[in-house]
Amino acid sequence: MENRFKKIKIIANPLSGREEALDKVLEFIRLLSLDQWDINLLFTHKRGDGMRFAESDDGEDIIVACGGDGTLNEVVNGIVKSKRDTPLAILQAGTVNDFANYFKLPQDPSKFYKLIKEGRTKKIDVGLAGDRVFANVAAGGMLTEIAYTVPEDQKAVLGRMAYYLEGARQMVKLNFQDEKAYKVKIDCEEYKGEENLFFFLITNTSSVGGFKKMAPAATVTDGYLDVLLIKECSLVDFMQIAPLVLTGNHIDHEKVIYLKTKDISLSSDIELDIDVDGEQSGKLPMNFKVLEEALTIII
Repeated sequence: MENRFKKIKIIANPLSGREEALDKVLEFIRLLSLDQWDINLLFTHKRGDGMRFAESDDGEDIIVACGGDGTLNEVVNGIVKSKRDTPLAILQAGTVNDFANYFKLPQDPSKFYKLIKEGRTKKIDVGLAGDRVFANVAAGGMLTEIAYTVPEDQKAVLGRMAYYLEGARQMVKLNFQDEKAYKVKIDCEEYKGEENLFFFLITNTSSVGGFKKMAPAATVTDGYLDVLLIKECSLVDFMQIAPLVLTGNHIDHEKVIYLKTKDISLSSDIELDIDVDGEQSGKLPMNFKVLEEALTIII
């Protein structure tokens, strides 16, 4: 197949993955140069740069995001909010990138370049949390509250998996004290009610925090978001649920509510931060909905 792309915009966080992103971008550019691509390389330096770069149409045939979850989220927001149909390719660097892993995208620059040249594209769904687009997941509750206390060195190595592992450790350490559950009102076509929750996930893919079957029925082309609600439970319940996450059978546990929806609103009397693709982004109350086929990616 002859490559139909010749002009490329690369949006990269040079510090991502302990500067692993920079090394990958330089090797990728070397390969592009051999084939005489028109290259526009843009480095992000502060929050908002990735979104701004992706919003701007500079005539590129393809956009490449290189970095971690935060970089990807900004680029996706820029593309989707500006209603661009320019295909996005993801060169992950450093931390666990659930979205890239879900599609089994190559991390090696030479294999990634082969993917670019083959040029296979796919239209996929994304989510909207309030006014923030997410490629992979929006989350809230005890695990995300703890996430902001995880040391940077752990984040650099494990990515969002560090959040969930540290959250689980703290939940056991605190012996599941009542005040660590949050009363949340759930309102969607499939479920209406109020529950005491330890945490909740609203996800676009099956992979969250490095756990490949966290939302086992999720796909990016079904026009739905998958919702996982972990109700207040005992230590015994939690120790039953935890190993089941590896197989996806946790969704059948009595303390777990699992559903698919196009639109869901959550509210709470307690201030509760929402984590969107690994970044803090607003508080409850918040509406979450699917944006069908809003993003074109190269796979």
